[in-house]
Amino acid sequence: MKNPVEQMLRHAPYEGEHIQVLLDLIQEFIVLKDGEGRWLVSNQTVLDAYELNGIDYRGRTDQELAELAPPQFKAAFEFNITTDEQAWQKGAPLQIEKSFAIADGSMQTWEVIKTPMFDGEGSRHRLVIVSRNVTERKKAEEELKASEKQYRLIAENMNDIISMLNPDGRVRYCSPSFRHILGYTVLEGTDIFEFMHPDDSPAVRRSFDELVAGASDAASVQFRYAHAGGHYIWFEAALTCVWSDEGTVDHVVSVARVITERKEYEVRLQGMAYYDALTGVHNRRSFMKRVKLELEESGRHGTSLGILYLDVDHFKRINDSFGHEAGDELLVQLARRIEGHLASAGFLARLGGDEFVAVLPGLTAPEQAAAMAETLCASLQQPWPLESAGEVRTSSSIGVALYPQDADAVHLLLRCADQALYAAKREGRSRVRFYDGVEAGE
Repeated sequence: MKNPVEQMLRHAPYEGEHIQVLLDLIQEFIVLKDGEGRWLVSNQTVLDAYELNGIDYRGRTDQELAELAPPQFKAAFEFNITTDEQAWQKGAPLQIEKSFAIADGSMQTWEVIKTPMFDGEGSRHRLVIVSRNVTERKKAEEELKASEKQYRLIAENMNDIISMLNPDGRVRYCSPSFRHILGYTVLEGTDIFEFMHPDDSPAVRRSFDELVAGASDAASVQFRYAHAGGHYIWFEAALTCVWSDEGTVDHVVSVARVITERKEYEVRLQGMAYYDALTGVHNRRSFMKRVKLELEESGRHGTSLGILYLDVDHFKRINDSFGHEAGDELLVQLARRIEGHLASAGFLARLGGDEFVAVLPGLTAPEQAAAMAETLCASLQQPWPLESAGEVRTSSSIGVALYPQDADAVHLLLRCADQALYAAKREGRSRVRFYDGVEAGE
């Protein structure tokens, strides 16, 4: 079936002013040419654009009009000639774009559709040209491309990972930054919890499910995620729901930032809070906290716990004779030697200066504490090879208190062991003394 518009253009007479008024109201370019390229009909938009007002364009070709119009349009008319021929050669509608400067000097871009029509013998009959001003659209497209390029550059090089997650936790989209942060080539389609550290995933999944269920608007979670190389990286992620028009969760946006350095710093801070900076053993704060837990454990299982309080006999002489550097070196070696004997049987804490406490949980008889105390007392009499002072000899006195026999609280056990320690010193040093209750009344 033939196009009715084509039929009208072939057979209907030109109705002069009525059609011209209608055409002039249209803001698009409209031009009708014959098979030889001569202009037959044009609307006012075209005449204004080419500054052809006052020029009789009908029956003239583009080459002829190029001589009559202002010179800045010569290239546009030449472009028309070339693209007209392309449309005739194609034998079907040809869509192209062209740009040219208008009177104010600004560039305008037009989307042009040229439709050739042939007569019954196949000869060129009419060429219908309709052009639409797409300058603003092209400008918006270029701005969008530039914006996308900028965002792509940011997304590919940022240290955050932006993800879109389906309500079931599967990755719908992941910013390219995941490649250089996690080492994977593809994450889309995977379960976000699949590579998460097993110790972290239950809490994160709980927060995620609550978010999807509508129990909260946003969530912040911390977790470790497996790198392609096998190690884990710490992340902190902000999760936000995006809802559909139907009121259901379409997806969850996750913005995850690497916090491995921060976590390592937190571990160092925790070490400073609970461990002695010089020797690396538990400090007083850690000792009080851990022994309290051990006492509760001993109470549940009906076992005993031993507190071995010790110091270095005449430690002040070491510092005065060889300097504090030698004293510090001695304390470090002393801690290592005691820990070597304790192994998994207990733990060591430094309370301050040269005062240490060895804790023995899970005892079933006082003799176990006595044996360890005697072993330590003998070992600590052996020489100390110090880099800063050569070989040094010293000894240690040890006071022992037991739970629940002597006391049932940490501070009371420590007081009992301290009193037993000074009893050992009064008896001549380099010996072990159990708390017997006598010193408590002194």
